[in-house]
Amino acid sequence: MVTRRAVLRGTAAASIGAIAAAHGAAPVEAAEGIGVGQLAGGAFGGFSKYRDAFQVSVKFDKAAAEIFLKEDVSGSVAVFFKFFDKAWTENDVQFIDSKFFPDLKQSLLGFSKLDVQGAELFLKKEGIDNHFYKGTIVTSTDGVSFELEQIIND
Repeated sequence: MVTRRAVLRGTAAASIGAIAAAHGAAPVEAAEGIGVGQLAGGAFGGFSKYRDAFQVSVKFDKAAAEIFLKEDVSGSVAVFFKFFDKAWTENDVQFIDSKFFPDLKQSLLGFSKLDVQGAELFLKKEGIDNHFYKGTIVTSTDGVSFELEQIIND
C-alpha cells in the first residue's frame, strides 16, 4: 500500500498520512516496484509487483479497469479482470500457457501504450524475447473490454 501523504496539506492530510503509516503504507518516494503513468485528457495507469503477483490499475475519464495476475496452485498463472462502468463487474478467470509461464518469477510487466481510449500492456520473461503476452484494454460506449493474446515469434 502506498500513500501520497507527501503531497497532501493540512491537518486532515497529516491525520490520513499517520493512519496510513500505522497500517504499513510507505510514502510515495519510498515505494519500490510501482510503475505509474498519467496522460492529460483522462488516462492514468499504475502497476505493482508482488512476490507472486502483478496488479494493474487503469483509470480513464468515465471508466476504470483492474487486472490481477497471480500464480495459481495448478502451476500456471491466473488472470483476473474487472472493470468499472457505473459499477464494478468481474469477468471470468483466464489462464496463461503454463509451458512458458508456470509462475511469475523473472517476469516483466509494463505498459506499451496508454491513452484516453485504452491501454496496452505486455508480460514477458526476462531473456525471452520471442514469446510474450499482450493485454489490451479498450473503452467504448459499450463499456470496457480486455483481451489477452499470446504472441510467439519464431
